[in-house]
Amino acid sequence: MRLGLFIKKVWIIALFISLLSTLVFADESEMVRNTISSQIEAFKENNIEKAYTFAAPNIQAQFSNPEVFGLMVKNGYPIIWRPKSFKFTKFQDLGDKSIQRVLFQSYDGRLEIYDYILEKYDDLWKIAGVLTINLAGET
Repeated sequence: MRLGLFIKKVWIIALFISLLSTLVFADESEMVRNTISSQIEAFKENNIEKAYTFAAPNIQAQFSNPEVFGLMVKNGYPIIWRPKSFKFTKFQDLGDKSIQRVLFQSYDGRLEIYDYILEKYDDLWKIAGVLTINLAGET
């Protein structure tokens, strides 16, 4: 009888830990998505100074001021600069780093996929890089 009660308690504790970790994971993904959305919104508003604040220190070191950073995004990633729409897909939590896949649609109907690499600094997520992901069938 006591063994059965012990097993039930262990299962309840395991379930509680599982639910708690799910909530923490959901919270981290939401914060990551908010960071990315906020930067894209800043680009749409031509607020390069604000967009630059979402960049991680390694990116800010490569692009010494918001204007240079803005030109890089505008010329190198025009669909991120002015997307018609975007949608978050796969999320990977890697502790103090995370990867968020984002599907972008351009105004002419093109679809492009990017992996955003984010790093945590003082409990804030910062964008440390963006990688192009090729669509199936493309080389």
